[in-house]
Amino acid sequence: MINKKHLKFFLSIIGITGCINLSAQLINYKDLDTIPELNLQQALKKDPLTVYKLNLKKLKLVELPQEIGQFLNLQTLNVNKNKLSRFPEVIFNFKYLQKLNVSGNKIKTIPPEIGLLIHLKEFAANETEISTLPKEISQLKELEYLDVWGTNISWLPEEIVQLSTTLKKLDMRVILMSDEEHKKIQELLPQTMVYFSKSCSCGF
Repeated sequence: MINKKHLKFFLSIIGITGCINLSAQLINYKDLDTIPELNLQQALKKDPLTVYKLNLKKLKLVELPQEIGQFLNLQTLNVNKNKLSRFPEVIFNFKYLQKLNVSGNKIKTIPPEIGLLIHLKEFAANETEISTLPKEISQLKELEYLDVWGTNISWLPEEIVQLSTTLKKLDMRVILMSDEEHKKIQELLPQTMVYFSKSCSCGF
């Protein structure tokens, strides 16, 4: 028989668990468009757990502000057109992230930890200096749109075939790539609308 002391302890644990569940939530993808996007100043004035969309575009950032690490429910993050040379590791803390734009930066690699963002549906990394995608991209089972146009990517990991039923659009324009590589990608992703620029005879 549970005494009052133990009962009080168990109830407190249940209460804490309930608070955690209430503070952690995945917004319906379609409903994200109805939620206002905030800049950093606006976001810092709110309850951190109610910040769902953050716009840090065109701020000449060489690294992301440490303060954003508190926005654990963040689901849309735009850091387009900054001066980032490395993929910011803080992004991997946002486990509910659904839309991520790191385009227009000097990022050279996408770390394998990208596979931790299992709810990601849109990922834009165009006009960066990346030359490959990690095989862990295949862990993004909900990914619908992948934008890597204007990068140095000339091939995709074969593991991306695991996204063949979910990935709807893949933008690979403004990339020098042979007809043979175009064909390989289309075979890996037969149900995906893939956008290529005119192929080249460049020996890739």
